[in-house]
Amino acid sequence: MRLSYILLLVCTFALAKAGTWRQSQDYNTSDEEVRPSWTHRHSEMWPCDVADYPEAYLLIHKVEKRLERIDDNEQLKTRVIDYVVDQLRQCKTGNDMDEHCVKRSIGYAMSFINRNKRQQL
Repeated sequence: MRLSYILLLVCTFALAKAGTWRQSQDYNTSDEEVRPSWTHRHSEMWPCDVADYPEAYLLIHKVEKRLERIDDNEQLKTRVIDYVVDQLRQCKTGNDMDEHCVKRSIGYAMSFINRNKRQQL
């Protein structure tokens, strides 16, 4: 029985260490490597104070995909980006970003985009 507890503890430790190692490998990418636009840490579209958080990538990625479908309406794109940046800043507490807050903001951002697109018609 004691052996099974020790084996369980060792396996748990190994899994935790493997997860930490994988995360460190994800951040050690070279500059020459081509990454999707939503993983660029210093994009001209997204301010660094929100784009540097991995938790924000999902929302940024979804919004960028929606903005690709908006034809030549730079004013709407600017308004959407300002709205999303404001939402992301509200999700920050100190030096952390609340992942659940960001996920809730996805729906708000998509609703904001739809509402503004309908008003443009």
